[in-house]
Amino acid sequence: MTYKLKINKMNFFKITLILSLIPATTILSQRNIQVNGFGHMEFETNVDSLNKNSFFSLGEHDLFVSGNITNKVSFLGEFVIKGGGSTGFKPSIELARIRYNYHKNHFLLVGKMHTAINYWNDVYHHGRLFFPTIDRPLNFSYFVPIHSLGLRLQGQNLGKLNFGYDFQIANGMESTDVSGSGLNFSNNISFHIKPKDGMRIMIGYNNDYLPTNSMGSHAHGMQNHNHHYHDGITLDQIHFSFAQFESKFEILNEFATIISQTDTLGKAVNFTNYFYGGYRINEKYVPFFLFDFLIASENELHINKINALKYGLGFKWDFNPMINLKFQIERYGAINGFDYLPKLSSKYEFKFQLSYAI
Repeated sequence: MTYKLKINKMNFFKITLILSLIPATTILSQRNIQVNGFGHMEFETNVDSLNKNSFFSLGEHDLFVSGNITNKVSFLGEFVIKGGGSTGFKPSIELARIRYNYHKNHFLLVGKMHTAINYWNDVYHHGRLFFPTIDRPLNFSYFVPIHSLGLRLQGQNLGKLNFGYDFQIANGMESTDVSGSGLNFSNNISFHIKPKDGMRIMIGYNNDYLPTNSMGSHAHGMQNHNHHYHDGITLDQIHFSFAQFESKFEILNEFATIISQTDTLGKAVNFTNYFYGGYRINEKYVPFFLFDFLIASENELHINKINALKYGLGFKWDFNPMINLKFQIERYGAINGFDYLPKLSSKYEFKFQLSYAI
């Protein structure tokens, strides 16, 4: 008895596609390549003395790729779709770095990466699932050089205190992913210890020079930049952070002193501090509070001078490791005693955020 196998064009295409994926799947398995997706959605109501505004919003969506090239070389990439552009969203390569393990717990990194400044910027990527609160600290919109494109020497888990170090030289905040700002590089040095599981204490120093006081793709929020001053500015930032997670009481405290200096108009000293405290009732529920302030000096030229204070209460519900819901009620205002500075508009905000991973 003879059987005839009929294969139409569609079936032929499906079979060809499946067969073509077999080598790729084998390579992915051999290289231990992992692909993860992250995203979030929000609902917000904000109320001030004049207006009340409520809206839903679709947040950043993030494709995270990691894998081994050899047993000593690994790759990490992060591709994000975020707000902006003519359609309301724009694509961005947030991370693209190669890491070479040249000796035991010592590494050389090259590419675009987060600047090792404070715990939050060094540890969290764009996946809001891992954030302890809904929003980043205020400092991210003013002084934090979020990304750096360059070289980084790194050490991890050295000695009994799990000592770590990071030395970075990279394009400065005026640069973009495809262009620099002359011979002006940023420098970052940081050290940390991890005395016990879930605890990290970090201190560091960051230096940058902006010849024209303009912002590139590695800087903080453009909306708070002082566009009226166009001469060179030197930025020196000393930062400290204390983090404790993996226990009943969760704490994250980040403090920074930022000194901006010009050749003709002197220097300004600015301060910022962020505090988060949470209590993990069980593996699902974490009530928390936050306190966040930033003082940009009266003679500050790099950003718009500001007296900003935010504090609030919140609750995080981890349905499982892949999805959580956060609720926050916050008040924005100003710190008493700095009446000569412009104040952040006084208002209340009520926020819900659904974060997930795929």
